[in-house]
Amino acid sequence: MQKGQHPDHGDGPRIWGGTTLTERKQARRTALMEAALELIGEAGAPGVTMRAVCRGAGLTDRYFYESFASRDELLDVLYREVADEFLAPMTGFATTNDPARDHEMSEILVDKILDDPRKSRLLLVEPYSSTGLGQTTLSVMPVFTRLMQDHLFAHIEDPVKRRLAAVTMASGNAGMFSAWLNGSLRATREQIVEHTVEMIGAYRSLYRR
Repeated sequence: MQKGQHPDHGDGPRIWGGTTLTERKQARRTALMEAALELIGEAGAPGVTMRAVCRGAGLTDRYFYESFASRDELLDVLYREVADEFLAPMTGFATTNDPARDHEMSEILVDKILDDPRKSRLLLVEPYSSTGLGQTTLSVMPVFTRLMQDHLFAHIEDPVKRRLAAVTMASGNAGMFSAWLNGSLRATREQIVEHTVEMIGAYRSLYRR
């Protein structure tokens, strides 16, 4: 028996160097995704290639294909994981029907976007470029729109008007944050927060009689 290898115990997982095969696979997968995020932060999704990701993770292409069938699958999985991370602050943003908390919720949302520029760039900027994320975005973004439709605009009785309001606000915010992140919109954090507060107030009044 080699050093670091432990005997099997019944049907349990084989241990090598203190970790199971499943744990090592997960660690490699995590390293590949982190390397992809770094590349997105440096050059955007077009810079994410199998070779570049492997080089950044310090792994061979064999281990890339152990986790992902292609570069597009890696981007798809990464995008969905990042979207899930943004779901919590967006849920609070959409479901808080208390104008007194609009400023607090806007700060939480903006700070989440600033927390990791790589992830924000992937979620909000890269879908506008030809990166293979188009179909992924189309399947993920309705989750955020639905939050606004079912909560922030629950007071709108007409389902078409409710849908119009939600889609308009979701796409408008995505466009604003995308422009802010790519530098074409020059504004401070405080200005973005205040604008978001004003927009929430304006949208709250939609179709109220």
